[in-house]
Amino acid sequence: MSNQPPSARLYDDLRPYVVDLAPSDKATWFRRLDHRSILEAEARIGYSFPRQVRAFYEEIGFGVIRRGLQDPKDDQWRTVANRVLHPLTVAALVQGEAEINPDPPLRTNEWPVFEAAEHDYFVVDPFSGEPDTIYTRYQIDKVASGFRELMQRLLTDDVTFYLRRRW
Repeated sequence: MSNQPPSARLYDDLRPYVVDLAPSDKATWFRRLDHRSILEAEARIGYSFPRQVRAFYEEIGFGVIRRGLQDPKDDQWRTVANRVLHPLTVAALVQGEAEINPDPPLRTNEWPVFEAAEHDYFVVDPFSGEPDTIYTRYQIDKVASGFRELMQRLLTDDVTFYLRRRW
C-alpha cells in the first residue's frame, strides 16, 4: 500500500504522536521501545515479528490510536481500546503467560498485535504466505492487508473503520 521510497520509514506520519508519558485523556499516543524489548519478545516466541509490525516497534513503539486526522464518525471511538500491544505483551499472550489470557485460547499461529476492544485482538500469522496481513481471531476476516495499512486507515480514515465494515 505504501507509495514511499524504499529509504523512507514506514510510519513517519505517526511520529508526532510519540510522547514520553502517556496522556490521561483518550488521545492518540505512542511510547518508544527499547530495542532489547523487541529482541526479548522474539526470543521468547522463538520467531521474528512480521516485517511491518517489527518496523512499527522500531520506529514508533507501542500505544493507542483513538483520534485520527478526521473527526470520529460517531461516539464508538470512546469504547475501543485501539491498542498496539507491547512486544512483551504479545509474547506473554502467545505463550499463554499473560495476566488475562484470551478465552477461547489463541490458536498456534495467532499472534495478537492489536487490541481493538478489551481482550478482542487482531492477529497476524507470521508463518503464513502473508505474515503482515491483519485478521480477526481465527483468521475469519481480513481487516487489512498489512500493519501499515491498518495504522494508515486508523489515522486518516476513521479510528473505528473496522466496526462499520461488512465482513
